[in-house]
Amino acid sequence: VGDDGQFKEPAAISIGDDGTVYVADLQNHRIQVFDSSGKFLRKWGSWGTSDGKYDYEKGTGDGQFWHPSGTAIGTDGNVYVLDKSNNRVQVFDSSGKFLRKFGSYGRGNGQFAQPEDVTIDASGNVYISDRGNKRIQVFDSSGNFLRKWGSYGKGNGQLWAPEGMAIDAS
Repeated sequence: VGDDGQFKEPAAISIGDDGTVYVADLQNHRIQVFDSSGKFLRKWGSWGTSDGKYDYEKGTGDGQFWHPSGTAIGTDGNVYVLDKSNNRVQVFDSSGKFLRKFGSYGRGNGQFAQPEDVTIDASGNVYISDRGNKRIQVFDSSGNFLRKWGSYGKGNGQLWAPEGMAIDAS
C-alpha cells in the first residue's frame, strides 16, 4: 500500500462543490481526499482481510474495496464509489462514513459485470457503465434501479465495452 498522497493506479477523480478532490486509488483499494491545492486531507477504504483461502474474499466488507474505479459526487454531497471487482456501488458521506451500497454480480437489473464508471445527473440519478453486460444502468440516489439501455453489438444503441461517461449539464 502506498503512503498518504501516493497512488498506485489512480482511476478516477471527482471534485466536490467546495473544491475537495476525491481520487479512486485503484490498486491501493482506497479513496484519497485532497484540498483544491493538492494537500492530502484523508483517506478511506482498504482491501480488507480474508481467511487466507482466496484473495477474492478480500475487500468485500462495507467500506472496503476491490479496485475502486469510479467516483461521483451526488447532489446531496455524498460520494459514490464504483467498487469494480465487487460489482457494486458504495455510498459515503464527504468525510468517508459508509452510508449504503447497491449492486451485485450478475446480468439482471441492478446487477453488474465489471462496471467501469459512475456519474450523476442534476436530478441525482446515478449512471453506471456496466462494461461486462454491455449497457448503461440508471438508479435513483438510493440505489433503486430505474432503467437501462444498450446491448452487445456494433449497431445504433449497441455497446462493445462502455467505460467512461459524462453528463451534459444543459
